[in-house]
Amino acid sequence: MRRLTALLVVSLLALVVSTGPAAAHAKLESMTPADGSSMPAPPTKVVLTFNEPVGSNGTQIQVKSPAGVNVATGNPQVLDKTVTQPVGAMIEAGRYQVEARVVSADGHPITVSAGFTITHAGHAPDAPPVDPTTNQPPNNSNTVTVVAMCLVMLVVVALAIVIVRRRPAR
Repeated sequence: MRRLTALLVVSLLALVVSTGPAAAHAKLESMTPADGSSMPAPPTKVVLTFNEPVGSNGTQIQVKSPAGVNVATGNPQVLDKTVTQPVGAMIEAGRYQVEARVVSADGHPITVSAGFTITHAGHAPDAPPVDPTTNQPPNNSNTVTVVAMCLVMLVVVALAIVIVRRRPAR
């Protein structure tokens, strides 16, 4: 019985140790155009730079015009610590609001809210604004890993119970 208990404790300890230390969440270091900035001409993209790499699963960025229309076009491009969102028609002068949801490398979601002002309206490019409610990517970051670890722990506990019950009484 002592051997079985020791085996169970060692197995659970190995599972806990193998998960590693918790990583700190990524933090926004900078945004281009900068939060609170004012510019005469509209930008062609919004760039978010984080202090550590971020994932591409679940990344969503909206750039809303003063009228509330999302002017982000296409999907955001994620490269290491940088997320780039192309923007389209910025035909209104005024404050544009950036709302972003990015998943940190450790699987935690990060939300960013910032804005910038355009003093002179730009011209409408060829690409129309994208509706943010269509084709949202699924967010399955580290859920699979957590579920798999829980299942492994359940299997270890179930095996320990089966072994203890099958042993003949002395």
